[in-house]
Amino acid sequence: MNVSSDLSGVISSGMCIGCGACEMADSSVKVSLSPNRLIYEPESAGSAAAASVCPAVSVDYEGLQNYLFPGAEIGPFGVVRSVHLSQSTNNGRNMKASSGGLIKELLRHLLSSNQIDGVIALDHVDGIEFAARLVSSADDVDTLPGSIYHNLKQTPALELLRDTPGRLAVVAIPCQLEGLYAWVKQMAPELREKITITIGLLCGWQYSHHSINAMGEYLGYNPEDIADISYRGGGPVGKLTVTTRDEKVFTASRRVDFGYQVAFDRHFNTSRCHVCINHSNFLADLVVGDAWLPSTVFTKTGISLVVCRTEFAEAALQSLVDSGNCVSIQVGEDEIRESQTERVVFGEFAYAYAAFLREIGLHTPELHGPNEGFGTLKPRRQVTKFHRELVRKQALMAARRYKYMKVRKATLELRGYIMRYVRWFMVRILRVKSLSGQRKEISRDRFSGFS
Repeated sequence: MNVSSDLSGVISSGMCIGCGACEMADSSVKVSLSPNRLIYEPESAGSAAAASVCPAVSVDYEGLQNYLFPGAEIGPFGVVRSVHLSQSTNNGRNMKASSGGLIKELLRHLLSSNQIDGVIALDHVDGIEFAARLVSSADDVDTLPGSIYHNLKQTPALELLRDTPGRLAVVAIPCQLEGLYAWVKQMAPELREKITITIGLLCGWQYSHHSINAMGEYLGYNPEDIADISYRGGGPVGKLTVTTRDEKVFTASRRVDFGYQVAFDRHFNTSRCHVCINHSNFLADLVVGDAWLPSTVFTKTGISLVVCRTEFAEAALQSLVDSGNCVSIQVGEDEIRESQTERVVFGEFAYAYAAFLREIGLHTPELHGPNEGFGTLKPRRQVTKFHRELVRKQALMAARRYKYMKVRKATLELRGYIMRYVRWFMVRILRVKSLSGQRKEISRDRFSGFS
């Protein structure tokens, strides 16, 4: 494991993800929004205690998985008891979520059946500010927003966990759980018994606030005038919706809007995302995400890929099925790989890029998960090109040259942009992997009851 005396490397590299663990471990550290990078990061380097719980320094995946799932077998997808494709039968709830609606169904069920006393989840505060709050009734669950894609400060979730008595569910992205459990295990072990279940997201990366600023230029709103922002809703892919304080509404399709493809391409991610090997959320009891599969392309609302890592998680999902609040079919681990791609689920790019960063002497988190060695690392020339482009685009972002980045996407990057849609069409619509015998798709008749 990487041993660091402070957070200086995290700050210099821009690798902070805002989990807040450092603030909880070291009261001298304050995490705030960087005016240039537009991500949350520490204002000072802090101490070794802060570094010891920081996911941008290192993560002990094996130790944390054994801590959370004692005695369970750890495979390339982490601890897996079962994998499912599931969908809420409440069409309105599902349509608003765009990804199956499972998280809110699960939270409502756990609260109404008195299996938990509260939920720690993100809620809207103001503008583009979101923070964790405690939800203690099933009816309040539907007031929570959907997935938030921009970088946030997550310290309030840790404070709620520390200060709230009772049995709690925590909804979190992978790196947030990495910081939370590193802090709990090392410095607040008494809090572990409070966590009845963690519901994690299959992560699609965080984005800096430059994405929101760029969309402002493309759509015509002032980022300072935002009253609310929503990233999903209205179908399985959904759309970005921005509402300003004068009640004007700006929308962009996440699939076809060209400006969205510019502002939410991978170069706008936080730097730590580029070396993340934990998109499958190894530390969550139950993992939920979009099922991007050829067999689910028919859905008009959304279908969730669900990974259960504990017996309690399986029982909760089965209870939803038994009560008629969701439909679900059990599938195999291969659907995780197909939905998320080997590049993501096995860290084929992330491991290669981390090795490159170490070679050129830049701060690099020590991240070695159970998926290491199961994929084919991307070639050196690819990660070298990516790094060169990333440095260039981060400089353009800092200079607020968003319009030029749009022109760049339409010229220098046009081939890659087009090929992305070609690959999508070939894999999900034409099903070339099935035609070539590489895999067998789930038959349509198994999806009886899905919409």
